[in-house]
Amino acid sequence: MKTTISFIGSGRVTRILLEGLAKKNNLPDRIIAVDTNVDVLRDLKQSFPIVEIKSSVDEAVTSTDFIFIGLHPPAVINAIHAIVPTLDDASTIVSLAPKIKIASIQQITGGKNPVIRMIPNAPSLMNAGYNPVVFDSTCPDQVRKAFTTLMNPLGHMPEVSETSLEAYAVLTAMGPTYLWFQMVELARLGESFGLSSDEASQAVLSMAAGAVKTMKESGLNPADVIDLIPVKPMNEHEEAIRGMYGRSLTELYGKLTS
Repeated sequence: MKTTISFIGSGRVTRILLEGLAKKNNLPDRIIAVDTNVDVLRDLKQSFPIVEIKSSVDEAVTSTDFIFIGLHPPAVINAIHAIVPTLDDASTIVSLAPKIKIASIQQITGGKNPVIRMIPNAPSLMNAGYNPVVFDSTCPDQVRKAFTTLMNPLGHMPEVSETSLEAYAVLTAMGPTYLWFQMVELARLGESFGLSSDEASQAVLSMAAGAVKTMKESGLNPADVIDLIPVKPMNEHEEAIRGMYGRSLTELYGKLTS
């Protein structure tokens, strides 16, 4: 059976998902994209010639199996309203945004279409994603199976409660941003200490991978893992860093759940 998907909003998250699917040769038979930014669409088409560029949402939702809404939360509701007049009963709406609940989407559509919410993260690009998903309570089994088959190559896709999605948005969707800049800075410092760019990058990336493996697989509790290294150059700053995490992320979570 051939699968058609469309993207309303075709920016970063669309590219991440398509890159991950392409790496596993799991791109659907037909891909449709709509975006207000013509440069975004041009670049997407250049990377994925299979993508069909459409000028309106009307053209993007007809005879489509999965309609991905890849927009920021404030724009999701307007997008749902825009697609309702031409929405096929057989199409499933997939919201990739936090904050907007399944019930809010169903209120607009009249509940005639299955709704899925997924919070993807950037490592899906490398098939190492952590992408929590929620299916509406009446979502047919065949829709669940088709969506799972399509998206599983991106990485882990645990089925979770809808009330937890905003927590995952803070922890897993935005989580890499809390770490990547630190890794870049460590590599820069390594170069300033005399390492080549390749040597510094390899050192930091290998260290980070090993640190994660130790935390995950050593069988030690977090406190004992931290205690493995007696000298902690950042120790005097750790409390301040924890405070930054606590203030910034708690505030963000509050905005997503208010």
